[in-house]
Formats: sequence, C-alpha cells, structure tokens
Amino acid sequence: MLFRLSVLLGIAIALHATPSTAQTVYPACYNIQNVQVHYYPDPSIPDIAVARTSPNGQPIVLWNPSILMPRPAATQEFFYYHECAHHALGHALGAYGPGGERQADCWAKQTMIQVGVMTPQKYQTIRKDLLILSTPGIDWPNGAVRVQLLDAC
Repeated sequence: MLFRLSVLLGIAIALHATPSTAQTVYPACYNIQNVQVHYYPDPSIPDIAVARTSPNGQPIVLWNPSILMPRPAATQEFFYYHECAHHALGHALGAYGPGGERQADCWAKQTMIQVGVMTPQKYQTIRKDLLILSTPGIDWPNGAVRVQLLDAC
C-alpha cells in the first residue's frame, strides 16, 4: 500500500505538460521494489513497448518510436502507464503470466483515473485505438475483447 501511495504521489507531483515543446512529461514510474523505471526508445522491438529488467538489474521500458509516436497522445499516455504497471505489479521480475496484460491495462486505467488525467474523451480515444492495435495475445483474442476487459476494470 505504501508503494502504491508513493507511486500515486510521484505521479501527482510530476505530471505536467511542457507548453514550449508540446510534449507531455510523464510521471516517474517505480517498480514493486520502489526502484525508478527508465524508459528508452528502441526501434528494433516489434511491439509498442516492453517492460524488462536490464542486465545490470535496472527496471526499464523499451518503446518503439515508429509504432508509438504516430498514435494519439491519449494512447501514448495509456501505454506509458501500462508498461509502468508491469513493473509496479512485479511482472518484469517474474510474476507475469495469464492475466498479466489485463492487470496492466486495469492498473493503467485506474491509476490514470486516480491521478485525474483520464477524461471521457481520452478514454474513448484509447478504446478506439486498442480496437485497432491489439493483436491476439495471452489475455485476449482481439481488440474487441481487450476493450471489453478494459471497460470492466
């Protein structure tokens, strides 16, 4: 519970837009051990993003700019939180299995609501994009099922 509170406090303090660059600065993300997660672009990964532990033990997220950057800002933000969730829930340390993607989606949605960054319009944009982007995976056969699961969170 203390970890969750520190994550939410860090998000509430750090989240802001940078008007001069028109880019969003996302909140600091911490793994289940309260170690800060670092995000790095990697055009070689075949997905939007992936949560991993680097060889030196650092929790990291690799994201593919050519896949993520063309997406709407709402979708980019959702996937930031989704990948943070994998670390916050311990998935990147081996606690990943069936249900892990759904847990990360729910954590992302619920955290965005709790810190006040989720609007109805943003949620509709995310839903629309997930219908298109979601390929069959461990927790859903298609985007429609993924959206249904997200709605149920």
